[in-house]
Amino acid sequence: MDEQESLNQPSTRWLDQVLGSKVQINREVFIYLLLIVLAILTRFIGLEHRVMSHDENTHVYFSWLLEQGRGYSHDPLSHGPLQFHLVALSYFLFGDNDATARFPAALFGVLAVGFVWLFRRWLGRTGAIVAAVLMLISPYMLFYSRYVRNEALVVPLVMATVWAITRYVETRESKWLYVLAVSLSLHFATKETSFIFTAQVLLFLGVLLAWQLINEKWSRNNLRLTFLAGFVLTALGSLVAAITYLQARGAETELSSELIEAGANLPGVVLSPVITFGGILAFLGLILIGFALILEFGRRLRTDFPLLDLVIVLATMTLPQLAALPATLMGWDPLAYNDPEAFRSTAWTVVVLVGISIAIGMAWRWREWLIIAGTFFVPFIVLFTTFFTNGQGVATGLVGSLGYWLVQHTVERGSQPHYYYLLIQIPIYEFLPAIGSLIAVGIGVSTWRSKKGPGTTELQIPDPQPQSLDRSTFPLLIFICYWALTSLVGYSYAGERMPWITVHIALPMILLAGWGIGKFLDSIDWRELQKANGWIVAGLLLFLLLSALSTFGSLFGPNPPFQGTEIGQLNNTAGFLAALGVAIACAIGLVKMAQGWPFSRLSKMVGVLFLTLLALVTVRAAFRAAYINYDYPTEFLVYAHSARGPKTALEQIEDLSIRTTGHLDIMVAYDNETTYPFWWYLRNYKNALYYGASPSRDLLNYPVILAGDPNWSKIDSFLEDRYYSFEYHRIWWPMQDYYNLTWERIREMLTSAKYRGALWDIWFDRDYTAYGDVTGRDYSLENWSPSNRMKLYVRKDIASLVWDYGIAPVILEPEEFVDPYVDQLQIINADLTFGQSGSAPGQFSRPRGIAVAPDGSIYVADTNNHRIQHLSSNGELISVWGQYANIEEGDAPAGTFNEPWGIDVAPDGTVYVADTWNHRIQHFTSDGQFLGMFGYFGQAGAPDAFWGPRDVAVDSRGRLFVTDTGNKRVVVFDAQGNALGEFGGFGLDLGGLDEPVGLGIDDQGRVYVADTWNQRIQIFEERGEAAFAAIAEWPVGGWIGQSLENKPYLAVGADGMVCTTDPESIRVLCFDADGEFLLGWGEYGFDIWQFGMPVGIAFDPSCSVWVTDSTNDRIMFFELELCEE
Repeated sequence: MDEQESLNQPSTRWLDQVLGSKVQINREVFIYLLLIVLAILTRFIGLEHRVMSHDENTHVYFSWLLEQGRGYSHDPLSHGPLQFHLVALSYFLFGDNDATARFPAALFGVLAVGFVWLFRRWLGRTGAIVAAVLMLISPYMLFYSRYVRNEALVVPLVMATVWAITRYVETRESKWLYVLAVSLSLHFATKETSFIFTAQVLLFLGVLLAWQLINEKWSRNNLRLTFLAGFVLTALGSLVAAITYLQARGAETELSSELIEAGANLPGVVLSPVITFGGILAFLGLILIGFALILEFGRRLRTDFPLLDLVIVLATMTLPQLAALPATLMGWDPLAYNDPEAFRSTAWTVVVLVGISIAIGMAWRWREWLIIAGTFFVPFIVLFTTFFTNGQGVATGLVGSLGYWLVQHTVERGSQPHYYYLLIQIPIYEFLPAIGSLIAVGIGVSTWRSKKGPGTTELQIPDPQPQSLDRSTFPLLIFICYWALTSLVGYSYAGERMPWITVHIALPMILLAGWGIGKFLDSIDWRELQKANGWIVAGLLLFLLLSALSTFGSLFGPNPPFQGTEIGQLNNTAGFLAALGVAIACAIGLVKMAQGWPFSRLSKMVGVLFLTLLALVTVRAAFRAAYINYDYPTEFLVYAHSARGPKTALEQIEDLSIRTTGHLDIMVAYDNETTYPFWWYLRNYKNALYYGASPSRDLLNYPVILAGDPNWSKIDSFLEDRYYSFEYHRIWWPMQDYYNLTWERIREMLTSAKYRGALWDIWFDRDYTAYGDVTGRDYSLENWSPSNRMKLYVRKDIASLVWDYGIAPVILEPEEFVDPYVDQLQIINADLTFGQSGSAPGQFSRPRGIAVAPDGSIYVADTNNHRIQHLSSNGELISVWGQYANIEEGDAPAGTFNEPWGIDVAPDGTVYVADTWNHRIQHFTSDGQFLGMFGYFGQAGAPDAFWGPRDVAVDSRGRLFVTDTGNKRVVVFDAQGNALGEFGGFGLDLGGLDEPVGLGIDDQGRVYVADTWNQRIQIFEERGEAAFAAIAEWPVGGWIGQSLENKPYLAVGADGMVCTTDPESIRVLCFDADGEFLLGWGEYGFDIWQFGMPVGIAFDPSCSVWVTDSTNDRIMFFELELCEE
């Protein structure tokens, strides 16, 4: 029985019916089973070893949240929801770890190898086996079947789609349309490349259908001409609109980087007259096509044209998901789900597109279409809404998926060159499928020339039904060739050019190469070859090929022969002569043994050996990438790739935690840089803290700290010598010298022996040593660039518990505070004191802020009496105003207070008060008449949204500065309370603030801030209107506590002299303009040289100092001799 007959035998077994062919346990089936076993082994072994890479982290972490019952909301940024549900299911079944996270990808990688069986009717037995082998050993297919990305899931889904299309054309059975709907639905729920693939399929089917219709027998020629006119109009209009749109996108791309850096929104391509004109032409063309077809074929359109059925199914399932495109063209934001107007406009677009799809489907075959629509949209909606728990998933699925990636096209993530796939990825990894595809094209062209197209070879078995060949067969091989070519071109143009996209290009090349190589192998008469000493000739050819390669490598490599008499040079010459001698000997033997062989037989033998060598090199490349270099940047099939460092650090953290807490309960903190991958790796650490880009001294409570290199300087400044630090690579990128290739650079590389040798080392061994020597750069892993690093900080007392560190046991006693000012503190008596505890005028209850008026009088914030007292410089009462009111308990009228802390006097004599716990600023005349107020409680949502304003200061221009302490900022207002700007923000680096309290302004307009919990004074200078930047800082050896009372104030005197209170250390400290300590005084007590708790402080015009002694409820005045000097 020949091959065609055996493949067409009827089958009654249900599995045979599902697969479309009879399965018999024979040599062929045994080979497939062996390939499946190898696929299982290669995809599943050692999945836990590689560190979770950058993109994987998003997928594995949010899948874990879903498995933990904390929900999942689809976000197009991380592609479709199918992967998240599958990974969550894997966690549920097998537990959550690196290996189980990769189980779904590995499983689909195995399915991809097995699904090649489905195509054996078209690829041929040998071709299918070759394709399955190529799928097994493909570096990209292997690597990304062990990687938590969507590519592994896409491959079998796409193969199922193509298989369903082919089977439907041949059988016309509706079940294949249902398979098509399911595979298409899952593809859309996997990754947005589904839009590109669907467009490829629709374009091919549309052109093929048009060709069939043009060649149909038309009863009226005028209808045929109408159809042709409509087809031309549609093609022309679509081409005009597409070219104009793509040109506009290109112009948008050129602006994107500048706009992103400037923080602006990316522009959208708005509907232009040319695009509109093209759309109208295409629409009119479709009307003409429909008119002609309906009048000519009528009901036959529902039954006689399987390609039309496929176009209708694909188009009506896809159309509702294209709303983002017209919405963008109309200038709407399809991603603005929370903007009612934009969402309403986009929603109406979806409704219209859904309506069009329903109308087409119902006019076609309504019962069948409803089943297909249900088969498509039920899994689609279930997955995008996470089993109906995320209603917005309908919007993000139907609109956001395409809308988000239309924006990403202009962002051009990775910014790879357009030749990225053609000249980099395919030649380095997928060269064998590429060469096999060229062989297939050559065979196809040769067959076409002999009037036997590749779509109608002896293995393309026509359906036994009495229908024309054009309608009952699908030119699968032509489609695969078209698919490979358009994938290469399309993805090379698309904005996001990333290494994993190569999977989408390699898949059709593998299938095409399988057919081409299979046909080539089938053309060899193996029995005749064996009789003619074929194996001996093969051996001679192999050695001839290897020795010839070695000979040419020596001649044209960096170390040619006959260059001198040194040992190395002599070795090169000897190696060359040996290779040349073997080549000559093999050539002589070949002439003798192959005597009488036709040239075609010898050339085919050379081809087999060449393909075999390429296959071995492919296996080597795949094995090296998947099992050796998986954590290194020396491979080009990765991009932002995690280094081994994070997993090494994790092992140390786990060891520390087990030894110190018995479980994963150690306190560990990580920053914004190490979020990837540590929000995944620290998921089970209950005491893990994320501190972002703004570390604080609270980290000293954490025995283990992780930080990326941008935050090292912030952390090192206060960790000092209490921690050991261990530096690792965190993430790195492949070498990117292939950017900006020019013909001059290419010529230099090809003509330089050293360059050629260096490039060979990279291609064959991923060895960058020679390339580094040629370019003068260090490509060792230790100094690899580009890369980002991280540090693991371990407190010394904890580190000593782990012998791996090689550290002697350490007992880290609490660090004793060493007072840097103790030897310079003085005893200074107050020249005036007044006040006592009480609520009567002239009495005080915890006074805080104090300010000096131009006339020398003083204003005191009598905090716990909720009032302001105005006194003369002799302590005589002038006026009192204010009473208690708490805005959180109801109304707090103007002039009432809830613990006023800060106070200052403007140049015009008016008074500003920080009404702290009413979260507002109040403005009064010098005698207490209310002028205005502004502010409310908030967490920095607006300039006047205060957490708790502690101090106010007015500059010479009448501008008001407010320390919004809880919101870690200083806000600038004009005299009427209009916001002018703000500066600060939580942080430890220069310019960052943590609990800012006291404010002071010098004669040059520079602002001094008591940055309390960062234990420093910072100076800010105006760089633009109300735009201030930190220019200096100095540490304060005090302000130790973080209680509600330890709120230091400061004052700026002549020549930039700064005095500040140190409340809980009960003293006043003074510094010069450079931060050098000048003097300090105070200790606890009630005498005139002692304080209960100094808080507010102010200079008078004579450089004397007023201090509020808060807990002693008095005001103290000191004349400083330092100022008199």
